[in-house]
Amino acid sequence: MKIITVVAAVIRREGKVLLASRPASKPPLGWEFPGGKVEPGENFNAALRRELLEELGVDSVPADRLYKVVTRNAEREIRLHFIRTLLAPDAKIVPKEGQEFRWVELSGEAPEGLLAPDLPVWNFLINFGRP
Repeated sequence: MKIITVVAAVIRREGKVLLASRPASKPPLGWEFPGGKVEPGENFNAALRRELLEELGVDSVPADRLYKVVTRNAEREIRLHFIRTLLAPDAKIVPKEGQEFRWVELSGEAPEGLLAPDLPVWNFLINFGRP
């Protein structure tokens, strides 16, 4: 079975979290915490910094791992690590892969269209992860 390691940024600002849409060329479509695959030889922090630069044109400071989700099917296992990530207060987000982004109020039910692997971390943040 192929194992794929993915990192996703949990970026907060004024009671909201940053979500990004999946590019049309990379199904499944929906909203997710931004990030991507860890390349061979990369650690989680380096991969996340690279992904956020490539996808959103923003430099970041990955901090600590908050949550891990593992999904499996017959061909592969995806290990998704959610990492609390900091941006400069004046950071300008510029989507580079045709996706959109939005700041979502961190309260109540998950936003419509949030992808299934991201739902557990949303619930964690609502119930346990508030500052």
